[in-house]
Amino acid sequence: MNKKPVIILISLLVIILLVFAFIEPLWGSIKGLRLDKTKQNQEIEKIEELLIKVSKLEQEYQELNDDAEKISLALPKEKDLAYLLTQFETLASSNGLLLESIKFEEDIKQAAERGSSRKSSQKSIEPGIFIDAPSLSLQVRLSGSYEGFKGYLSFLEDNVRLMDVQSISFTVQKGEKGSQLADLGIFDFDLAVAVYLQGE
Repeated sequence: MNKKPVIILISLLVIILLVFAFIEPLWGSIKGLRLDKTKQNQEIEKIEELLIKVSKLEQEYQELNDDAEKISLALPKEKDLAYLLTQFETLASSNGLLLESIKFEEDIKQAAERGSSRKSSQKSIEPGIFIDAPSLSLQVRLSGSYEGFKGYLSFLEDNVRLMDVQSISFTVQKGEKGSQLADLGIFDFDLAVAVYLQGE
């Protein structure tokens, strides 16, 4: 009997057993790595989705922040009388008008208490008459042309600060000898304005 084929067969079996002994765990680890890679890819997709959501939330937050800033400009917490005075003066000069005087709520109340307020065709100013929010009442006196006054009102309407013109009256300026300056188109304009503030 020839021993060569038996040795070959035994060697083949040993090789097959060695292959299974070493390659099977290696194959299993490859399968495990593939599963891990799939899981990692799924996690990466989830992270990318979360990043997109975070980006959208940041954009929405920025838009809300911009809206909050606009609201803060339109309805400030404090009166800031110096800013208002500068704003009304700038609007007047940019429309070719002269800001003769501006009286704030406190000044109006003090003048009424002293009895020095003159009678006029204006209605009394009621703060918050148009909007249910705290407001600062102003009486503004301007002089200039009718066209300039129309521009002034247009600027007030488009102003970032939330305000209402509650009443308007005007008179023709008179010259030195009592002659009217209607031909020159120079008028005195009196406005009652409510400038709104944030509620507490």
